[in-house]
Amino acid sequence: MPINAGYEYFNAEKKYLDAQTLEEKVAALREMIKTAPKHKGSENLLSELKTRLKKFTEKAEKNASVGKGKKGIRKEGFQVILVGLPNSGKSMLLSKLTNATPVISSSPYTTIDSNIGTMHYQGVYAQIVDLPAVLGKDFDMSILHTADLVITLLEKMEDLNTFEKVLEHCKGKRLVVINKIDLLDSEEIRKLEARLKTKKADFVLISALKDTGIDNLKQKIFSYMDVIRVYTKEPGKPASNIPIVLSTKRTVKDAAESIYKGFSKIIVETKLTGPSGKFANQRVGLNHVLKDRDVLEFKTR
Repeated sequence: MPINAGYEYFNAEKKYLDAQTLEEKVAALREMIKTAPKHKGSENLLSELKTRLKKFTEKAEKNASVGKGKKGIRKEGFQVILVGLPNSGKSMLLSKLTNATPVISSSPYTTIDSNIGTMHYQGVYAQIVDLPAVLGKDFDMSILHTADLVITLLEKMEDLNTFEKVLEHCKGKRLVVINKIDLLDSEEIRKLEARLKTKKADFVLISALKDTGIDNLKQKIFSYMDVIRVYTKEPGKPASNIPIVLSTKRTVKDAAESIYKGFSKIIVETKLTGPSGKFANQRVGLNHVLKDRDVLEFKTR
C-alpha cells in the first residue's frame, strides 16, 4: 500500500478490490488516482494506476461496441453454468445463489434467454449463468466449452443420462445437483445419496424452494474455484474485511504485487497470522506460501 496514503485512498482501493464489473473498476481507479499521495515516492504507483485505468477504459469501450452486435455472454471471472430440463428449478436456484431476479414459473421453457447473476461468497465472486432448458430450441451449448464449472440440475437421478451427450465435450469441472428434496422423506434421501456415491459423482442435494442445502452448494462452488483469500492489516488496526483473492500456492510476493506492481520491492518486513504460519505475527519472507484466510501486515521503507 502507498506511503502516507489517507483513508480516502484506502476506501477507493477497497471499492476497486470489491468491484464486480469493468465500469466499477474504472470508477474506483479514477478515485484512487484522485486521492493517491502526490510526491516523488508515489510516482510509480500513479503511473501503474493510470496504465491500468487506460487498459480497463479501452476494454470497456470495446465491450460496449461488441455488445451492439450479436448478443453473447461475456465471461467474468470464474464462470458456472446451470443446465437442466424444463421445470428443474434453474431460475429459482439462480435467484438463491446470486443477485439476479429471473422470471420463475411452473410453466415449461419459461427461460428463453440466458440469465446471468453474480454469486458473492465470503469475499469471492463467481458468475452464474442459467441457460434455457436442454431440450428446448433456445438452448445453446457453445458456452459450455469455456465454462469453469457446469452444474447439472436434476429432479431425479434417472435424468442424468439425458445430459451425457450434451456435456461430453465440456472441459470444465462438473457437479450434479439434485433439487426438490423437500418432496422426499429421510429414507428416500438416504437411498439417493447412496446411489450417487456408487456412481462416484460429485453431488449436492438441495431444495431451492426451501433454501435447503444452498449454503452447502455455495461452499462446493467455492471449493472448485481453487483460490485463497488473503487479508491485509495496518499496525494496531483490525484486518480488512475485503480479501485479496489469489490462486492456490501463491506467495507473500504475489499478494503484495496484486496490490500494485512493484510494491514487494519496498517491503522490509512482513508479519503473518493464519493457517500457513506457526504462530501469530510470525515474520515471513516474500517466498512464503500462503493459505486461505492468512492475514498479512506489511512494513515498508
